[in-house]
Amino acid sequence: MKLSEAGERALVELARKICRRGPRVRVGIGDDAAAIDIDGSCLVATTDMLVASRHFPPRTTPEQMARRAVVVNLSDLAAMGAEPLGLIFSVGLPRKLEVKFVERLVRGMDVAAREYDTHVVGGDLDESEEVVISGAAFGMARRRELLTRSGARAGDLIAVTGRLGAAAAGLRLLLKRHPAKGYRALARAQLEPRARVREGMVLARSGFVTSAIDVTDGLAANLWQLARESKVKLVIDRANVPEHPLVRKFVTRYGFGVDDFVLFGGEDFELLFTVRPRGWEKVRRALKRVGATATTIGRVA
Repeated sequence: MKLSEAGERALVELARKICRRGPRVRVGIGDDAAAIDIDGSCLVATTDMLVASRHFPPRTTPEQMARRAVVVNLSDLAAMGAEPLGLIFSVGLPRKLEVKFVERLVRGMDVAAREYDTHVVGGDLDESEEVVISGAAFGMARRRELLTRSGARAGDLIAVTGRLGAAAAGLRLLLKRHPAKGYRALARAQLEPRARVREGMVLARSGFVTSAIDVTDGLAANLWQLARESKVKLVIDRANVPEHPLVRKFVTRYGFGVDDFVLFGGEDFELLFTVRPRGWEKVRRALKRVGATATTIGRVA
């Protein structure tokens, strides 16, 4: 079987079967991040790779590349409810690039990391055919507060932070070179994403959230992953799914389907989570205190 036939999920399952889980590993392969028990807390670690030709639209600046590299890793920590400790990056660079590009890339990583009260603490450089950025993020979470994909229970409410669809619509805007006037917020959502780190810590500390995952593959795909890992069924009310206000305007103008972006687009970096009904209002108010919103979109069956 070719890799193109297997798909990413099958390869993750292959790795899960091969790699033995150590006695201190609380969460292993298959979740947003791994978690290792350390004296009542958990060291949470994740890694993500970005390849220029696949992950960055044309004319993406070094600073925007850097921001995405930071965000994709910190978003995984956010989904686990972890507080970031630091990031490391291994970067492959073509020999033809100017040193100024590297300076802008590294400065961009530093600036983006500091926005989340963390730092770039190390890494590696090597030559490659195109720009490749492989990052890793490390954080800490209390063992009893750690969020995973596998804790959803029947009767839980399903909720999501923020509004969906902007990043995928922004990518289409950039790739098709549609006029950006009136839609700059969509382009920004794609080029300058944000990780919901504070929101993740709020969810973890609430005591009412039973599972979580970051919305990177698209809401539909991430709902499926949550249901699969928790071994439950999820019932969604499509009318309640929060859409970015510009998405419907964009699809109406250019003839796209709104669900292509809101349900299947991905890269929103919002948090999808399940919560005990009695705790929903407390969670919603706690999120509001850090400037975030959340919407209930269904229930665990």
